Amino acid sequence: MSQQEVKIYGHVVTVRRKGKIAFIALRTFDNEEQVTVKKNEVSEELWSLVKELGREYFIEVIGTLVKSKIAKLGREILPKSIRVISKSEPPPIDLYGKIEAEWPTRIRFRYLDIRRPKVKAIFRVRSTAMNAVREFLKKKGFIELTFPIIIATATEGGAELFPIIYFGKEAFLAQSSQLYKQSAVAAFGKVFSIAPSFRAEKSRTRKHLTEFWQIDVEAALTSKKDLMDLQFRLVNYIIEKILEENEKDLKILGIDKLEPWDYYEVINYDEVIDLLRRKGFDIKWGDDFGADEERALVKEFEVPFFIPQFPSSITAFYYMVDEKDPRKAHRIDMMGPGEYGVEWSSGGLREHNPKRLKKRMLELGLKPESFEWYLDMFNYGFPPHGGFGMGIERLLQTILRLERIHEVSLYPRTPDILKP
Repeated sequence: MSQQEVKIYGHVVTVRRKGKIAFIALRTFDNEEQVTVKKNEVSEELWSLVKELGREYFIEVIGTLVKSKIAKLGREILPKSIRVISKSEPPPIDLYGKIEAEWPTRIRFRYLDIRRPKVKAIFRVRSTAMNAVREFLKKKGFIELTFPIIIATATEGGAELFPIIYFGKEAFLAQSSQLYKQSAVAAFGKVFSIAPSFRAEKSRTRKHLTEFWQIDVEAALTSKKDLMDLQFRLVNYIIEKILEENEKDLKILGIDKLEPWDYYEVINYDEVIDLLRRKGFDIKWGDDFGADEERALVKEFEVPFFIPQFPSSITAFYYMVDEKDPRKAHRIDMMGPGEYGVEWSSGGLREHNPKRLKKRMLELGLKPESFEWYLDMFNYGFPPHGGFGMGIERLLQTILRLERIHEVSLYPRTPDILKP
């Protein structure tokens, strides 16, 4: 490395003084740099300034970048000038890895918490994952669209809705873009969106957020096998990109072994019920899986797995019902494996016959008149189709081996968290 003049900005992590030398650990937006100040080589004013620097002061350093055998990055900066841009009070939480604050304290001071190297690493990985999703799906011929977040009708029915007042009318925050992405598939064939979804579930579990980001995908003329293959390849592509672009971040997070999976497994609903019963759960055919059942189930697998059919009584109205066995519907859930595994996605084949759709709505206690535009669109030459919605936070929770999903949301929203 030849000497070069640099100007950098960052927060002061520590200032260590050893006689006539001071070492400033400076956390920039990308790294932690070492600034080495030698009393005999700088002005008295600069040396005096170093003595006054406090933790989290935001400063500008202009100097010479040289090789160093002792600095973490193998380089150090010999300053010609240091300017304090913004002073800081003593941080109310430890940002330097010595004492881990409790989660309620961390979330109270989240704007400081996100300065910590481990937290920053999570969101650099998340950024890579978001870019990877777009790259992969566009290569597969999908077009990215945006869909309404303010809607007039519940996407899936039920009470898991956030109502809002829209110019004197009742409206809702979207549970998903389900109905709208279906409408677009007849025009474009393959569509996707990456957008926030809102669900008013009062669930306080390791995998639930009331506001979360979802990869919504829909394709015409697809099959369940196509949908499972697509999701598996998408997940592996995301992992490949993380390995390629986030080596440093994985190291910060203590993840020394991460690789794409060679295959996925498929287990049917009946087999899941039998497995859970053998594990001591009181569960009957027709039940959905709760948090405890899901956690026990994912620990049985070392690779991602799919459950490709569910009882029609616990699936949304837009899923296609199995003609041979109407008790079942063509819903597909993708599950992440292992200790940090959770449900990653839910999807399947959609019903495109308006008469059968109306019948399903009535069976589930919904009012077809509330879905007039949606039902009407299937009267105009609509193709068979299917798709899925994959939660970005849930996927990364498993990949990054995080106990709670909140870590993957910059400012998480739960029944108990509304600020900052």
